Amino acid sequence: MAKTVKLATTQVGWKPRPIEADPYGDSFSFGVALEAARRAVDGHATLLSMAGDAGADIAVAGEDIASLGTAMTYLDDPSIFRRLTEQVAPYVHETLSNVAKSRRMHVVASCYEAEGERIFNSSVLFGRDGAVIGRYHKVHLPVYETWLVTAGDSFPAFETDIGMVGLIICYDDCWPESTASCALNGARIICHSSAASPAEYRVRARAMDYQVFYITSTNAHSRIAAPNSKILADAEDREGTFVAAEVDVERATLSPENYWEYLYSGIRDHRERHLKLRRPDAYGALVKAEPPAVKAYPKGGVANTPEAIRAVYEKHREERRRELRGERSHYEWKWSED
Repeated sequence: MAKTVKLATTQVGWKPRPIEADPYGDSFSFGVALEAARRAVDGHATLLSMAGDAGADIAVAGEDIASLGTAMTYLDDPSIFRRLTEQVAPYVHETLSNVAKSRRMHVVASCYEAEGERIFNSSVLFGRDGAVIGRYHKVHLPVYETWLVTAGDSFPAFETDIGMVGLIICYDDCWPESTASCALNGARIICHSSAASPAEYRVRARAMDYQVFYITSTNAHSRIAAPNSKILADAEDREGTFVAAEVDVERATLSPENYWEYLYSGIRDHRERHLKLRRPDAYGALVKAEPPAVKAYPKGGVANTPEAIRAVYEKHREERRRELRGERSHYEWKWSED
């Protein structure tokens, strides 16, 4: 394993799409949507290439780099999303494989992929030779994403020459168990491709709690955090950029020689100590389908029946059309300082 490696994260920023690429609009064109998706991929590839030219050993791009999210929620004609996915995913693979191979670096990005009847939101890890080292299927799907996408069921970690790499996508970050599972499976670096921008405290907490380098790539404040919770790089609000940090993966979790806990435990490596002093026998509530806290709420409640989905979708479609008319939606994502 290389001693010092260069981690990088990219940040495209929010880009408007042609109205003809939006299936909710009256002027939708599949050809325009397909071309817009390919252009979106090209934009991410340009930034990844820039990071590679700057010597990055691994560079991370965001979630759904082809920007198929609008089609992903369009239930009036689900075939649009499937057709786009089937035609765009090969382009994503070819484009990012070429970037990884030409720059001799690792590349991580999220895109939708069809596997038989199912479609997954995948994070794909390409090696320095352009080959796929591994892929992860997003486990925690927002309810609207479950309409046409299948959830994954594990958090694998993949061996690379810069250390074990774990992958998570967007909403996964809301559950600390996601990062914990990656770390327990051996990840020393966790790549978080996201559409939303997690707050700084969350990025720092994920890195420190699980003693990993945490790389998040999103539309604003793409960051790299160290196992000691220090932010090593922050793209802030800049568009069309990347940031990087040189790190020593193996030594990053070592305490100073005079650290009290090193004296008491005899273990200098924070990561090693955290792993060896775990008490899994006391963590039973974490893996119960219905821990005591769930019992405080009534059964059901999630809008996941066909009737409930249709009712939600009607409101969702109305709001999407309001936005296309330039009107402000009645709904917003922000609910806290996060």
